Amino acid sequence: MKYTDKTMELITNKSFTRRNLLIGSSFLTGLVASSTALFNFGSKPALSKDPQESGEYLKAWQKKKIHRIEGPGLHHFALLSYDIEATIRFYEQGFGARKRYDWNSAKTILPTGEVFNVIGRLQLMDMGDGNYVELISGGKPASERVGYDVWNHIALRCDSVDRYYERAINAGAKPYNFVYKDQIWDGRPADFEVTGSFYGEPTINVRLAYCRGIDGELIELLQGNLL
Repeated sequence: MKYTDKTMELITNKSFTRRNLLIGSSFLTGLVASSTALFNFGSKPALSKDPQESGEYLKAWQKKKIHRIEGPGLHHFALLSYDIEATIRFYEQGFGARKRYDWNSAKTILPTGEVFNVIGRLQLMDMGDGNYVELISGGKPASERVGYDVWNHIALRCDSVDRYYERAINAGAKPYNFVYKDQIWDGRPADFEVTGSFYGEPTINVRLAYCRGIDGELIELLQGNLL
């Protein structure tokens, strides 16, 4: 093998070579260690060829604790449906969802005592994992929609709407004004009653609040025995 003059110079310069070997090995060791820490996302471990060793790895992995958030959890996300009956059939046939609750009248009793009424068809679809899709009758046909205007809101269940509404506002959320006909509700915590079920379900009473997240998303906070 032939070496260039530069290579020969590096080889003969022993002090240079030793120093760089030490630096290089230290760098590689640190790189491997930091990469292992950086890219360990808690994913499922690679299995060994030894079945017993693989079993031990899996048991250790399954015992890892899941990060849980105190307070709110996902209850449903809502979308606007131009043809609500067709959308119901789609989620039933496509994903095995089941109709759970429906209503056509929603009454909100504001802190001032004023009643804020909204009339419109809504359907809650049970997705089978403890969460729901809420269908709201309205909007435009899919062919006329642009971007994400099919989505309406995300709903979080919580033990205290008032407390989490205040926390959200302090964290940067903005109040959201509902306007229906000549009525205005600023989205602050209020008692909510839904009636008019097509299937004879009982009236539901919950406490709600709405706010806008920092990216403009509409967030519903939900408290009460709603499923």
